[in-house]
Amino acid sequence: MTTAFLNARLQKRKDQGLLRSLQSTAGLVDLTSNDYFGFAKDSDGIKKGDSSGATGSRLLTGNSPLYEELEKRLAGFHRAESCLIYNSGYAANLGLLSALGTDSVSFLYDLEIHASMIDGMRLSDAKHLPFRHNDLDSLERRLKKVSLPAFVLIESIYSMSGDFAPLAEIVILCAKYGAHLIVDEAHATGICGLNGEGLVAELGLESQVFARVHTFSKALGAHGACVLGSNILKEYLLNFSRPLIYTTALPSPVLTLIESKYEKLKKEAQIQQQRLKSLATYFCKKTGIKGIQSPIRPIYISGIEKLRSLSQRLEAKGLDVRAIVTPTVPRGRECLRVVLHSFNQEEEIDQLVEVLL
Repeated sequence: MTTAFLNARLQKRKDQGLLRSLQSTAGLVDLTSNDYFGFAKDSDGIKKGDSSGATGSRLLTGNSPLYEELEKRLAGFHRAESCLIYNSGYAANLGLLSALGTDSVSFLYDLEIHASMIDGMRLSDAKHLPFRHNDLDSLERRLKKVSLPAFVLIESIYSMSGDFAPLAEIVILCAKYGAHLIVDEAHATGICGLNGEGLVAELGLESQVFARVHTFSKALGAHGACVLGSNILKEYLLNFSRPLIYTTALPSPVLTLIESKYEKLKKEAQIQQQRLKSLATYFCKKTGIKGIQSPIRPIYISGIEKLRSLSQRLEAKGLDVRAIVTPTVPRGRECLRVVLHSFNQEEEIDQLVEVLL
């Protein structure tokens, strides 16, 4: 049903003679870009063949063979049919949901999804209905009543709580009720999967997920993001996703950086993941906090002033641990958000625990 829904809107655009598609401007005389002074072609500090500026959106002059080749590589890496690069994870979620969310669509969303997904829904014409965090019964109650087409919105690893989504069970529920699943994999990129492909790929659920969003700015240490899905989804987004259509494309050095970080991830993912698991085990042993699997380790403490005071005391000890308060998290869920990294040391965790306990 969803494919028919996408096809219908694309066909209408075709019938109007307004269908957009990407094209490369390599070798052409530039009489259309925004590169007024030619600075984008300045190669100082840039390897030969790269451009320091993209000159326009991808649908104008910002597209390139480098862009298209990188998208093919990322689709292959994450085992998806197609890939579309965005300038950030925020832009990807905004662009994906605002484009899909027509007035005939319903979004069912976990209460802890990222603000970018919430804003994407707000910019759409769709109905949006929440369900309790990681609560399968709450989700099923929504699915029983919702009209189709419907999209379920979750994160594979939640950015504040560090919780893993019960992904396999949610896939089953979506299939049962004819809904389609969108998974934000921002914090699972690199962390999950044999080579860091994400939780969806780790569980072999790629074909059962409508769209995935991966960001390059977290474990990969680069910039930008991508939406993974079907070929028709990519074509649809090129035609209806305003944050993609009207944003200047990423410059070549950024694309080259993304490519190099993926190559590094392929080589080092398992070593880095094992180091993180070791640190997580050590953290749990020292703090007595159990049941958290991801590198995100929230420490819930009552009282905003107490939280901020602890954050300041940690800073004075040379430790950067931020207090997360409302409206980023609901009242009663304020916390110190500890994030473990493979380069952290056990001694640093000891220092943290010394201040906290």
